[in-house]
Amino acid sequence: MAAWTGEALIEAPVIIRPQVGGIAFVDELPTDRGVGNALLHRGRRPARDTRGRPMFGVVHTNRQRRAMRKLLCHVCGNDADRTDLGVLWLLDNTAANCPPGWPEEELTVHPPLCLGCAAQAARQCPELEKKGFTALRVRDPQPYGYRGKLYARNLDRHASPFPILARGTENLAFLDPLLPWLLAAQSILCLVGCTIVDLGAELAAGGVR
Repeated sequence: MAAWTGEALIEAPVIIRPQVGGIAFVDELPTDRGVGNALLHRGRRPARDTRGRPMFGVVHTNRQRRAMRKLLCHVCGNDADRTDLGVLWLLDNTAANCPPGWPEEELTVHPPLCLGCAAQAARQCPELEKKGFTALRVRDPQPYGYRGKLYARNLDRHASPFPILARGTENLAFLDPLLPWLLAAQSILCLVGCTIVDLGAELAAGGVR
């Protein structure tokens, strides 16, 4: 789900929706709205000639939301691995650093993984190496909300059609009353029905080295 250097960010300024409140694009399309009528970040334009190189710290918002919706591996874009225990996830944390009951009902913006990409991530991802990681199977990943930039009216210029950035990045549930003011970049899932597993055993069972 990383963005690539050849993909140009789509510039789409937001305005305040007349009468209704919340934010909108000037040239809004039906595809610009998501769950809860949230305004969706437009992401990046596909590269015309060359994709360039991946920018691992920059999320391509459209690919992230698609991976979460369809439970695709966020590295290769194919189906995430699934067994009777559920879909495979790697979380960049460990039970020792978390409260009892973790990771049940953990909220995440990280899509799942296939076995091959999970093995590669465990070997090569510096964040997983630094923080440690937990492999788990999730029976019932549930859509929860969106992460994005939260806007508000400019109270110094109340009649202005242009909102101001209110609190930077926020995670909001679909039923949050502030959702109409969020420029929704990434989908959030709630991980329900979690079973912590041994990644080495999972890879061996799947024939992945």
